[in-house]
Amino acid sequence: MAIHSRFDLQHWIAQFPLERLRTQARQFVLTRRDEKPEDYPDEAAVDRHIRLMQPCGEILIGPVSLAVNEQLRAEAFADNRYRGTRIPTDVFVWQPGEPPNPAMTKVGGIPYRPRSSAWPRDHAGKPIRFIGQFCFADSQDIMGDLPSDVLLIFGDDDALLSEPERLVFEWSSLEIPERILEVPSMPAGEVLTPYHGVIHRTEDWPDAMFPEACRCPWLLGVFEGTKIAGLPRFIQNEPAPAGRFLAALGSISAAYSTAQFLDTLQFGVSSNGSLMIGDMGSLYLFVDRHGRIHAQSQCY
Repeated sequence: MAIHSRFDLQHWIAQFPLERLRTQARQFVLTRRDEKPEDYPDEAAVDRHIRLMQPCGEILIGPVSLAVNEQLRAEAFADNRYRGTRIPTDVFVWQPGEPPNPAMTKVGGIPYRPRSSAWPRDHAGKPIRFIGQFCFADSQDIMGDLPSDVLLIFGDDDALLSEPERLVFEWSSLEIPERILEVPSMPAGEVLTPYHGVIHRTEDWPDAMFPEACRCPWLLGVFEGTKIAGLPRFIQNEPAPAGRFLAALGSISAAYSTAQFLDTLQFGVSSNGSLMIGDMGSLYLFVDRHGRIHAQSQCY
C-alpha cells in the first residue's frame, strides 16, 4: 500500500504548458516596455528580457517547477532520445500542512515516532527541534535495504547549515504501536511550518547535454530539491560524505515560484517559518554499510 500521494504530472503540464508560459513571458516584457520605454533602448534589450523570463530549469519545490522541468527535458530530447545513464529517483513537491498519513515525508509538525521514546535533547537538556522526516516505503525498489522505514532529523539552524555532525538522526518503523501526538514546547521562532511531500518517480540524467538556448540546464539533468535515491545535485564542489546517497532535503521558499504548492496557487505566499538552509540550500544524506547516517549541507 502506497504511503505518499502521487504527483499528477499530466494535470500540471496541462495547467502550465511551456507555450503558454512563453507567451505570458513575452507579453509581460512587451507590456513593461510600453510602461517604461526608458528601460529598453533597442529591440535587443527587449529580446534579452524575454529570454530571461522564459521557462528554465528550476529547483524542485512545488508543482510548477516539476512540470516545467519535465517538459523542458521532453522538449530537448524530442528528436533525439536521451541515451545516457538513467538513475531512478523519487522527487517531492511540497503541500502545506500535516500529511494525511503521519508517516509521509514531511518537514516540521509532529514526527512519526513512538510515544514511549524520549525526545532528543542537547547537552543542556533542551529539546532539539524536529526538522523533518523521510519515508522510504514507496522507494524500496530503488533504495534497497535500510535500517527501517522512516528517518527522522532533529537539529537547530546552525546544525542544519554548517554543523551537520550535530544533527540527530532516528529511525522509526511503520509498525510502531502508538505514536506521539504532540511535540515539546519551543520558542515560536524555532518552529518550522509543516509541509508534506507529494512523490513523483522520475530519473536523473547525468550525461544529458541540453541546447544552448536552455537556461539553467544543470537543474534539468540531475534534479535538485527534496529527493530519495538518484544522484545528489551538489551546489558546491566539495567531497561527498562516506556511504551511498540516501536522500536530499531541499529548502522551501513559497516566494520562489508563481505557484509553488498543490493547493496554494497564489502570488506572494509568506515563507515565514518555512525550511531554509542558508540561501536555498540542501541537506545531503548518505548511509554507510553499518547503517550510519552522514550528512552534508550546501547552499548558494
